Amino acid sequence: MIDVELFSWLFVYSEWDKLQRMPTPDKGFEDEFRDYIYRQVHFDVVSTKRDLGLGLSRRSLSETPHELDVVCSKNSELFVFELKHYEVSDLSKDIVFTFLGKLIDFYLGNVSVLSGYRVNPLLVTVSRKVDDSVRRLCLTYGVKLIEPSLMTVGVMDYFARDLYSKIPRTSTEVVRATERLVETIGKLKDNTGYTLSDLIKYSGDSGTMSLDTKPLENVTASVTLGKVKKCYSSFRETIGTWEAQSKED
Repeated sequence: MIDVELFSWLFVYSEWDKLQRMPTPDKGFEDEFRDYIYRQVHFDVVSTKRDLGLGLSRRSLSETPHELDVVCSKNSELFVFELKHYEVSDLSKDIVFTFLGKLIDFYLGNVSVLSGYRVNPLLVTVSRKVDDSVRRLCLTYGVKLIEPSLMTVGVMDYFARDLYSKIPRTSTEVVRATERLVETIGKLKDNTGYTLSDLIKYSGDSGTMSLDTKPLENVTASVTLGKVKKCYSSFRETIGTWEAQSKED
């Protein structure tokens, strides 16, 4: 999962700005993202463009043919991407509800099949105008919000650990700060790493489905978002301290 989060974030943070814009409504965002993520991760299966069957030729419970931008699978992981260009307009919370609604409609209509996958919803945007209400919704319902202005907890965890591995042990102050950061991010990751599959449980023996609220016990949206922002600020500060020290050395 971390590879998918990591490369998705790198695309909106740095790769998109390097690409030539196309004369289409989304400036080529969907096509470029699809090509990039497939090159980086090498999924087993990637849905066709304008796919209406969750990439698996499936019907939704309501039999409504929902379009989901990109659906990829690798082993037992299913990654469902909602791509929103929105360079100049705001990303609204209605977009999150619509995305979740489409995905749940498919899930409830195919629960016996999808229970064999870990379903990972990702909302990917290049917008720098993401309201906190959108961030709270995504955190609550296990949607990974990929935006250039704020890393996901998983991406922060990756970069913080990478930084820690590169700092010479002689840089005592920075090492200690990074150790504390890695520990804090790790705890936050444990509390926010759930997805849709962790909330909706299916028992094949009885053919019943239930809602598991245990992953939500340690999540209060506003508090959790505050912790994510604080970790991100600390991460950037630690990076800045390390870079400044490196130049002095």
